[in-house]
Amino acid sequence: MYFILGEFEMKRTIAILLIVTAVLAVSSSMASQSKDPAQKPQKAIDPVCGLTVDKLEELSYSYKGETYYFCSKADLNKFKESPDKYVKKPANSR
Repeated sequence: MYFILGEFEMKRTIAILLIVTAVLAVSSSMASQSKDPAQKPQKAIDPVCGLTVDKLEELSYSYKGETYYFCSKADLNKFKESPDKYVKKPANSR
């Protein structure tokens, strides 16, 4: 009888340890993913190709008081050559 009860206790202890380990792993993973959002670069839409890009100073260009961000130097150069082609016009201007 003691052997059976001891085996049950051991299985219960192992199960509890596994659950605690899983909870710690998940909470650790969630904590690492929820870092300060100020550290993550803000996003913008590349007006040339439409991709979502990080707002990086080296791939940006100001035009008519607005700053635009690009996925590559090639898109940046295309925009510089013909910015009006890529700038969206307001809906109420006809």
